Amino acid sequence: MSQLIINNGLSRKNLLSRFIPTIEIGPYFLFFSLILFVGLVTVVTLMFSARQVTKGYVLSSLEVSHQELIHEGNKMDMQIPQVRALNSIEQSSKVRRMVKPDQMAYVHADSAIAQK
Repeated sequence: MSQLIINNGLSRKNLLSRFIPTIEIGPYFLFFSLILFVGLVTVVTLMFSARQVTKGYVLSSLEVSHQELIHEGNKMDMQIPQVRALNSIEQSSKVRRMVKPDQMAYVHADSAIAQK
């Protein structure tokens, strides 16, 4: 029984040897390319995880500063009624430096006080 084998010249070895004629694929080449691939994947994974950790640190520091600002705002809101109280206004140094005028002049509302 006779067999006919047709070879079109595109076997794996022939195709690779056309582009890179000096490289022979053997077990050492495959082993080192596997190690290189695993190392590359590890480096990329570490880069992305470091970026995420940095973002988390920045976010937590911003949350801390936000809480501090809220706390300071609440303290200032508590001080507003104390400052607006009549006793604190009377005891302020600006009011103490004021003097009573010798004469008082009243202006009628129907005349123009300020003009261009």
